[in-house]
Amino acid sequence: MKISIQTVLDLLHSIIKPISPEIVIHLQRTALISWYLANKARLPEQEIRETYLAGMLHDIGALDKPRADLALASESFLDGHEASGAAMTAGIHFLQPVTQIIEHHHLEWVDGSTLNLPLIHHLVHMADSFELYLRRVDGNYIAQREEIVNGFLSGNKKWPLELVDALIKASQQDGFWFRLGNPEPERVLQTISPLHEEFLGREDFLEVCLLISKIVDKYSSFTQTHSTSVAHVAEKLSELYGYDTEMQQRICIAGYLHDIGKLFIPLSILEKHGRLEAVEYARMKLHSYKTLVMLEQFEELGRIVSWAANHHERLDGSGYPFGLVAAELDIPSRILAVADVFTATTENRPYRRGMDTEKAIEILMEESANGRLDRDIVGLLIHNIGVVKPLVAMC
Repeated sequence: MKISIQTVLDLLHSIIKPISPEIVIHLQRTALISWYLANKARLPEQEIRETYLAGMLHDIGALDKPRADLALASESFLDGHEASGAAMTAGIHFLQPVTQIIEHHHLEWVDGSTLNLPLIHHLVHMADSFELYLRRVDGNYIAQREEIVNGFLSGNKKWPLELVDALIKASQQDGFWFRLGNPEPERVLQTISPLHEEFLGREDFLEVCLLISKIVDKYSSFTQTHSTSVAHVAEKLSELYGYDTEMQQRICIAGYLHDIGKLFIPLSILEKHGRLEAVEYARMKLHSYKTLVMLEQFEELGRIVSWAANHHERLDGSGYPFGLVAAELDIPSRILAVADVFTATTENRPYRRGMDTEKAIEILMEESANGRLDRDIVGLLIHNIGVVKPLVAMC
């Protein structure tokens, strides 16, 4: 499996967008500004890639906050988000070069100080600050380009002369402003991104998907560690079924991603105590379809897309979103369905304790006896409950 870093960033942004479209636009425009500054400062290609990558992710730590605190203008937005962002990216191998930038992207540059961070740190800080400054600008950028740049540079913050010169040079190009004013910045980034030809293997992508699952589960106390647990249970079941390591990892990825569609479901429904009304249940069922819509734009994921989206389909056609039947559901889809049911019944939720193992097994046996879940997969889980059950408890 090979997936470009730009595609991974696009996937991350698609996950963040339902939570805060404002943050996504800020990340995209900051990355664009970072790319221009790095090129105008004639930085080495590797540093250009790193500044762009850091710009795309620099505020990811804000996602550790409650949804009410995610407005860029809120007083609590900045509190601790640098440290949280560094913690979120530290375990992802390909992000190691930018973790320190994310952690320190608000540290000030001091003229003549020997304690200043490397230039690329201050470049991302400048790009971040300039993007926020532009949000206060009304009217056509090009018509007031000199006023904009002079106003920004005359502010309280000071910048290295190389970056001041780079910003002035970038501002002299109409294309810089046209691109910043584009209402679809993701299309601009597809054109200029230096990361289309840098690829991740399965192991690196697994690390990213673990981060995605944590972002999804953080959205609601209802889910907590649900996606991570489903991924681990599904991976173990695929191993027990006899799949090789590559297939196990692909199924694990599907588990990490299977509930991303819940980002579109109101918390009032996700966290409701008690039975959902018919309209609420219909809205809840939308999440698996949204998972499909969000993932199918990424061709590199291949069959992982359908495995993730099929986790509520049932062999007798009673599931959703498409009412698929046994002949249309492959083994990985069946594994995800069993892993999801087992995890959901045994994990704690805000309004109830998780069921004990015996009760969960009883439900799985009933579902398989009724032709809804795969009998063989359920049997694998039951006969190996000693190694499967701890995978839910440990997440």
